[in-house]
Amino acid sequence: MTVFKPVRSGSALTVPIKITNHGDQRAFYEVAVRVTGDHGFDATVRMKSEAVGLYPGTSWPAELTAQDSGSPVPKNPQVTIVKSTKSKHLR
Repeated sequence: MTVFKPVRSGSALTVPIKITNHGDQRAFYEVAVRVTGDHGFDATVRMKSEAVGLYPGTSWPAELTAQDSGSPVPKNPQVTIVKSTKSKHLR
């Protein structure tokens, strides 16, 4: 999984990610990313790959939206992967 630099989007941060299946079978992924920053900004966003799973050798781009209603969007957010799991597609 690759996490790219967050982009400010109004009162939120958009966190672009790309998941690549390096295995030899279709797989499902679950990801959680925590974004922290100045003035107490702290948000954890999650996503799951759905449908048929990710085929071997393919990538899937996604965007996660991080918001913290109690804090302004930070200028220099820190992004941490807090969960990244892969489960094989059952035939």
